[in-house]
Amino acid sequence: MRRAGHTWRGLVMVLTLVSTVCLTGCSENVEEAIREDVNNRAFTFPTGAVFHQGLANMSTTLSFMNNAANFTLTSATGTATGDTTFGSCTLTIVTSTYAFGAGPQVKDAIRLDPCDFDLSNTTLVVGNGTTTAISAPAVPL
Repeated sequence: MRRAGHTWRGLVMVLTLVSTVCLTGCSENVEEAIREDVNNRAFTFPTGAVFHQGLANMSTTLSFMNNAANFTLTSATGTATGDTTFGSCTLTIVTSTYAFGAGPQVKDAIRLDPCDFDLSNTTLVVGNGTTTAISAPAVPL
């Protein structure tokens, strides 16, 4: 029975990965996100699980400003701000109002891979190794 559980989990992970590739592959204009793509824009995700498990059941918005050197992550239960590093697409938390376990904390580093921008749809596709999420179209700040 244990082997069947591992097989199903593996199958679900493969199907999730294939679905993500198909979704991002639908547009010919998907590229690694760069500062110019995301600066002064807000991206809302239906779930914030890709950023922190405590945000799994709530809409979460990631906004970039100051030539995308800084970000704000907001949801119903708090706000986190910090510094952005591109190339590796890392969000380093500098301030956080989230309760411990309910969201990212100060000094956390959220590494997003993939971290792709869909030029045609102005959406952001991000992942954390186990979860991938696609934002709604960007909204200017």
